[in-house]
Amino acid sequence: PFSPPRYSIWVNSLWFLSLAISLTCALLATLLQQWARQYVRITQPPHYSPHKRARTRAFFADGVDKLHLPWAVETLPTLLHISLSLFFAGLLIFLFNIDHTVFSVVVWWVGFSAGVYVCITFMPIFRHDSPYYTPLS
Repeated sequence: PFSPPRYSIWVNSLWFLSLAISLTCALLATLLQQWARQYVRITQPPHYSPHKRARTRAFFADGVDKLHLPWAVETLPTLLHISLSLFFAGLLIFLFNIDHTVFSVVVWWVGFSAGVYVCITFMPIFRHDSPYYTPLS
């Protein structure tokens, strides 16, 4: 009976998990955009008085806070970063077992990118005026 190499099971697991997370992010981003448009449409109708718009906005703002909408928005980039990391891990495992020359080139680039990512993550700690940050900052 056929038994796939252990590395191919790891690669497929990492890539499919990365794909699932990416598609979940796409769906969540679409839903968040729809919710934001509906929020603006409901809370800022042009024919309402400023007093009524303020009351409507306060009512929905309370729901936004209680249902943790800002947390959902902040989760999106984190999930995308996790997805990208899983994809790169699978790619490196795959290339290591296929071709060491290509692996060396790609591991160099992934290492360089990871180094830049780490610098951007820690930059706000050392430079408080830094516009750069990551979800881990």
